[in-house]
Amino acid sequence: MIEKLYVDNFKSLNEFEITLSPFTVIVGNNTAGKSSVLQVIEFLMNTVREDFNVILERRGWTVGDVKSKLCSKSRICIQCDIGFPNGESYRKISWELVISAYINKNIMELSSEKIILHEQNEEKELLVYNTSSAAECCLYDAVGEKHPIEGISEIHSSFLKMISISDENKSKYPILTALKEYLLDSDSFELLSPEKMRLSSRGVVDSIGNAGEKLPSFIKSMTEIQKNNFNKNIAEIFGDTVVSVDAKTKGTPGWTQIISTERYLKKTMPIESKNMSDGMLRMLAFLAVAETDKQGVTMLFDEIENGINLNYAEKLIHVLKTSCQSKGNQLIVTTHSAIFMDYVDMEEIIYLFRDPETGFTRAEALFDRPVFRKKLEYLYPGEVFMNISNEEIVKMLLETEGNDK
Repeated sequence: MIEKLYVDNFKSLNEFEITLSPFTVIVGNNTAGKSSVLQVIEFLMNTVREDFNVILERRGWTVGDVKSKLCSKSRICIQCDIGFPNGESYRKISWELVISAYINKNIMELSSEKIILHEQNEEKELLVYNTSSAAECCLYDAVGEKHPIEGISEIHSSFLKMISISDENKSKYPILTALKEYLLDSDSFELLSPEKMRLSSRGVVDSIGNAGEKLPSFIKSMTEIQKNNFNKNIAEIFGDTVVSVDAKTKGTPGWTQIISTERYLKKTMPIESKNMSDGMLRMLAFLAVAETDKQGVTMLFDEIENGINLNYAEKLIHVLKTSCQSKGNQLIVTTHSAIFMDYVDMEEIIYLFRDPETGFTRAEALFDRPVFRKKLEYLYPGEVFMNISNEEIVKMLLETEGNDK
């Protein structure tokens, strides 16, 4: 899981630091930078499978859209600490990417990259790449032997994209290939779109897709155990109204769509996905993700409350947290909903705000501050945000900074 993240020069994220937990709920006002945090994590994940320009084009971004307009730096820096289970122990790596961003050319190039393993109070370099010093560029194998990187002068992605996950490399570079597999398996559902979920899809998949476009195929690919658990959770949330949900082939062979069997006035009827509400489809996406086979990955959801009846908040949070805990997965979500905040632990809430002097996004574990933690003696976490404006919260944070931690 991603334990810490540092970002400089990505949208409003300048000299930005955030500590993340297995279940993290990011809150804050509009334009505070919540979506930007998920976007930079997704960007990081995709650097091991695609070139920078492909990542930008798929999102409809230019380099100018990504590079911060609040500073004059030409390089984007992303650093993170990532932890992996290793048998009964735990291993942690630090990964740093420095990317040159050329707005006029609309090009990004890798300037430097470093991956370090922290093991038994020692730091071991696993990957060093630096365009300004070819002599430093090298990989270190499992026994610590140095392998120079030669003949590569220009890279438009993470160097990890060039390392194949072969049996030979798993043996030679076990940590690097494990990191790449973790990033490839992790999922961002930041662009969930009910319109995409209404469409048919085909094939055997292990994810619902970034926008939920593979949801029908994912449901179709579920094992009997997964499908039973999926429908059990649906019943717990919707009661007797929704009898079951499945994905069935309809029309062109191989293409499936979601069919919900619902009961009203003792009469059951099939409801096709094209006739389902946005909230229903988003809920199905969340419950489907809870059935993933993936373990030890990170998953991202933006504005989890969108279209969801707040009466379902507690049960939905319970399903997602239980699933993540049982599989060792990390879930990072954003929300504006005070109701959703009431069903998570105070340690899991991270508050984002824009510094009034610089405009930079800052992150605070709000309830680590005694002045806010004291309010939990008579208020739920969500009620704190309902009773205090964002302006007042920021003022209190700045006034007590350095005094009450």
